[in-house]
Amino acid sequence: MRALISCLILILVWGTALARAQTADLVIINANVKTMDPARPSASAVAVAGERILFVGDAAAARALAGPAARVIDARGATLTPGFIDCNIHPRPVFDEMGPFGTLDLTPEGGVTSREKLLAKIAAKAAVTPKGAPILGRGYYDNLVGGHPDAKTLDAVSPDHPVILTHSSGHRSVVNSRALAEAGVTRDTPDPAGGGFGRDKAGDPTGIVLERASGAFSAVRARAPKADREALREGYMREFRTFVSHGITSIGDAGANPDKIAIYRDLLRAGMPVQIYAMLRADHIDWLIQNQNAPEWRQPGLTLRSIKLFHGNSLSGRTAWLYEPYAHDPTYFGMPPRMSQAEPNAVVQRVHDAGLQAAIHSNGDREIDMVLNAFDAVQASKPRADARHRIEHASVVNPAILNRIRRAGVAVAPHSYEINHGEKFEDYGAHRWNWMHPNKSALDLGIPAGGNSDHPVSPPIVMERIESLVTRRARGNGKVYGENQRLSADQAIFLWTMASAYLQFAEADKGSISVGERADLVLLSSDPARVAPDDIEKIQVAATIIGGKVAFERVAGKPSFSW
Repeated sequence: MRALISCLILILVWGTALARAQTADLVIINANVKTMDPARPSASAVAVAGERILFVGDAAAARALAGPAARVIDARGATLTPGFIDCNIHPRPVFDEMGPFGTLDLTPEGGVTSREKLLAKIAAKAAVTPKGAPILGRGYYDNLVGGHPDAKTLDAVSPDHPVILTHSSGHRSVVNSRALAEAGVTRDTPDPAGGGFGRDKAGDPTGIVLERASGAFSAVRARAPKADREALREGYMREFRTFVSHGITSIGDAGANPDKIAIYRDLLRAGMPVQIYAMLRADHIDWLIQNQNAPEWRQPGLTLRSIKLFHGNSLSGRTAWLYEPYAHDPTYFGMPPRMSQAEPNAVVQRVHDAGLQAAIHSNGDREIDMVLNAFDAVQASKPRADARHRIEHASVVNPAILNRIRRAGVAVAPHSYEINHGEKFEDYGAHRWNWMHPNKSALDLGIPAGGNSDHPVSPPIVMERIESLVTRRARGNGKVYGENQRLSADQAIFLWTMASAYLQFAEADKGSISVGERADLVLLSSDPARVAPDDIEKIQVAATIIGGKVAFERVAGKPSFSW
């Protein structure tokens, strides 16, 4: 009798649990569902239980699964996609730019679309900054502000402060005379390995700073006021809210460090919903090996398994190292990387032997061959079938390099910023355009590739990135750069979902709208495949759902966050 009673209790508990498992907390109906799952490419409804997708199909069946407290969203024909995964991004804390911790936002989104607006913003910051304190700015587009300003131009609006402005590429800067003086940079200062100082005909510094030469100004930057831990957390929270408002549900931080990881852990514990795949800088290899599985760092939503190494320079900064000269100067091949072949080989070997993923920033064809040499060497010494080592950007390629990438089983994360920076392709020559940002070539050859903004190099506005992938058209001059690399809208969405999930070893958990996967979803006002290609960037994110919860939605046209 006891055994029978125990059996009946087990059956009752099991049945109750099963019923609960089959009850949806969230149901979305009347949607144009793009699943990115080849087994079921489309549907009209989705049901979610907890953090997972319970059902994909039609509205009637989805409604039948709704629990008594379930939220039902009538999409009214809007498009539902998997959550967007920005696989290479650089989160920065967001502060009031005129406040003590503020760095000037010099991007078009920050209102800087001309030389006059750039200088006006610096002057306004100078007016509220104590004399002698540094003024920092980032993100200026040289194609919008009449080229790169020089020290004398900055002196005219801020002679009493050292001024350091970083270009949108992040790979070059301009400083004023006071910054040059405080850093001790003169005509006698030699160019460092992997960097250089712009000089006039007499040999005097102009204020232009290329690549590794920016390190000369580290002490000047360090004098800027520092935000405390709480202010940093709030600043990063603002940044992540921006990401979520554009439909980004997961990121790959391409250059994290232990301090940043600690802040991310705090944010996730406080309810920040975005999943983070951390790619630690190469000087933190030992930390990652020691702490990857440490209880202190085991946090849902945080993955530690990748190392980011910079080997090479910038496409939009025009410093990428090339085999053939730039079109605007037959004597200029870009800037050689700081490291010889032996150095990336050694770093990649350590990462590879530890069972980690190496993600290496490299843009020019000459740089990329060196990276592939390193990958080939480690695989020859210790084969790993599923290493998924990555080249971040791989911007200028050729058929031979693409075939090397395919044979090596290496993944790539090309840019998609023609809409913002396309005019800069001119310096590379028309003969290269069809081999730059090879997103289509990667898909055609079966090379794993991922969607990314590389923010702040380009804005984390996913619809803008998708339009750029589809049109390859520069906003400034209306010109198409690399027509044969254009994608369909659905291919572009695939890059930003399933393809990016693969680069993070997460394709079985997210990236498609499939039963059992995480309920990371984005509701779009229109289908990118059904609007004119040049109108894709106008599509709005109506709602972003992360782990089954509505993290962002537009209510009466206004943004609303639940965290």
